[in-house]
Amino acid sequence: MTDKDQAYATLLNQSKAQRDANISTHKARTARATQGKNRQARVSSLASATKTPLDFLAIGDSWFEYPLHDNGLPFENTAIVAPSQLQTMGSPPPHILNQALHGQATTAMLSWENQETLQSLLEDSGQWLNAKTGLPDAILVSAGGDDVVGDQFVIYLDYCGGGLNSARFQGALDSVRASYLDLFAFRDRFAPRVPIIGHCYDYALPNGIVPMCVQSAWLQPSIDFAGYDYTQGVAIVRNMIDMFHDNLAALAANPANNFILIDTRGTVTPDATSATGWANELHPRVAGFTALAKKFLAALQAKFPGQV
Repeated sequence: MTDKDQAYATLLNQSKAQRDANISTHKARTARATQGKNRQARVSSLASATKTPLDFLAIGDSWFEYPLHDNGLPFENTAIVAPSQLQTMGSPPPHILNQALHGQATTAMLSWENQETLQSLLEDSGQWLNAKTGLPDAILVSAGGDDVVGDQFVIYLDYCGGGLNSARFQGALDSVRASYLDLFAFRDRFAPRVPIIGHCYDYALPNGIVPMCVQSAWLQPSIDFAGYDYTQGVAIVRNMIDMFHDNLAALAANPANNFILIDTRGTVTPDATSATGWANELHPRVAGFTALAKKFLAALQAKFPGQV
């Protein structure tokens, strides 16, 4: 095992431990907010004095759980729903139980083991501030990117001309769609009427830059192998993100899915040197994540007017 492999394994284990710890930390925070009285009466009393914070369950990938500062130390979550990001925004800022984990494809996010954990959280009314429902106010989702990037990205490229093969890439998007449909069905069973709110990523830069603990880039190697230069690669990625957005937008257009899509395209500065730009191929710098968190805040304020 190389030093980078060891560093990544250590970081992943730390992230998994933090994900587990988030459950007890969130429940303790909820208990403190409802301490001393009947829970329903206490929450009603809080609401009359000050606005009760919205309370969300967050699941998904590294855009919710990125445990690096740009490409290196210190090790702390700097992604959209991090304590230093969305959880500091709004009036009052929302509470968030974060169960995201970097590197997760939708199929991993919705494995039976993870669904079992999510079920137990949703069935535990003591986890949530909303005393009327005993459920989170919404489920925030960041998912689908890890289904298509990485070594397998080359599958979706025509060789030496043609760029993204839309038909083959649609096959990957169909798998992502199946995962979202399963998530909607899971929500309907264990958290009925709770909205799901997601995003569509942004126009990443296939420049080969990776974090300190990652061996290989997620985009550039496939683009190079298929015979494209950087400029062509940028166009390929842009096409890919637009198709990803359109497929999720179709899900959001169906009211039965109770799904809100935040269009995050064009939020991160398309510059690897900008403070609000890309730290590496797939992840913004800290200030870029802040810009994305503000997009989420605006969407939440529209969905829950006067509550955040």
